[in-house]
Amino acid sequence: MNTIKHVLLTALLIVVILVPGFAQNGASREAEFKQFYANFLSASRANDKDKIADMIAFPVDSWSVDRKGDVRTEAIKDKAQFLSKYTTYFTANMRVHIPKAKLKALDDGGYFISWRDANSEFSFDFAYVEGSGYRIRYFSIGPW
Repeated sequence: MNTIKHVLLTALLIVVILVPGFAQNGASREAEFKQFYANFLSASRANDKDKIADMIAFPVDSWSVDRKGDVRTEAIKDKAQFLSKYTTYFTANMRVHIPKAKLKALDDGGYFISWRDANSEFSFDFAYVEGSGYRIRYFSIGPW
């Protein structure tokens, strides 16, 4: 009987001590994402390539590029490469659609935005990077 009480008391203490921490962490991450996303929208509207580059988690394994209907996926090793091909990687068409894109939360704490144009779906994926905060993980173009 004492063992059951001890187990229940321990479980209760874990819930009381740890769960509020998890809730606060989730709430602070949500607030952190909202600030990140507001900064992303602002940088996109201003076409501020340095700020946008600073919001990306390099290296990027998968960044879709549309060259006159030919969609390819490229890796981007660092900020310098991104900036050297900025108008290819972050296009005027993206900047038009980003403010109107649908924002969705993911189960893993990440977020993404997406929009449809012609026969394609476009999306940015945002993830929390420990020590850096939220960052753009990739951009994709796929069939609709």
